[in-house]
Amino acid sequence: MPKNLKGYFFVLLGATLLGSIGVLGRAIYQYEPDPIKVVTYRGIIAAVLLITTLAIFRPEKLRLKLKDLPFFAVYGFLSVTMTFILFFYSIKYTSVAMATILIYTYPVWIVVLSFIILKEKINRQKIPALLLAFSGCLLVTQIYNPSLLNFNQRGIVYGLLCGLGAASYTLFGKKATSKYDSWTVVSYAFGFGTLFLLFFRNPLTLFDFTYPKITWLWIFTLALVPTILGYSFYTRGLLYLEASKAGIIAIWEVVVASFLAYAIFDEKLTLIQISGAILILWSIIILKKKDREVKNVQV
Repeated sequence: MPKNLKGYFFVLLGATLLGSIGVLGRAIYQYEPDPIKVVTYRGIIAAVLLITTLAIFRPEKLRLKLKDLPFFAVYGFLSVTMTFILFFYSIKYTSVAMATILIYTYPVWIVVLSFIILKEKINRQKIPALLLAFSGCLLVTQIYNPSLLNFNQRGIVYGLLCGLGAASYTLFGKKATSKYDSWTVVSYAFGFGTLFLLFFRNPLTLFDFTYPKITWLWIFTLALVPTILGYSFYTRGLLYLEASKAGIIAIWEVVVASFLAYAIFDEKLTLIQISGAILILWSIIILKKKDREVKNVQV
């Protein structure tokens, strides 16, 4: 498989798995309403599973140069700890729909920052693809429905900062995958991210629970499917794609989340939302088509 195609495959696969976060979170919050506690469980289980599995089967993937530890500590704090916390504070002061719209400004942050930091070009293929993808996101999250939105100033600031934090995951990940395997990158990012999460919640409260067994199955699934597999596949895709392209493609996550909510919780799915999903798919096609054209010209 060509490297470019591998990039699209892994990023799309990662985004598809990440799209399950919403429905899993909704199921868990029936029994545990504290989002910080849920994301801490999620981080602990994911980090322990990843590090333990690698230690047993691929110990070489846990080798890290001491000089890179500060990089991964900052990576985990900004891209995992703060992003998780800011998202839920944005929800607290606005609404789920509004917070989702704000966090999905991250492809804009990625395109701009990858141009400044990674020296990636902003060309004629990325701008229309970005506009289509973000427009599709607005439709899927029903920006046209005022009852779902809450324009609280504090919540908007938290949401925009969350989008910046989400963008930092891709930017840090792009740099990290030039030196380390994607499993190594995700292990240390979530390891440090979870460690810092413990400072925001008394660790003793993590042992204060009376959940049904099914809740632990959902928490475990949240840690395994979107967190370990979703982020690992997405991070692997960064090895083959520009960060800006990966960020645009990853908006596919919001489409998956909406369709899962429709399939599992019987939430309403309108024609406008479906149109938004088509716009997001169209943006991905534009990126891939342009890549093919560039390749043919080079040949």
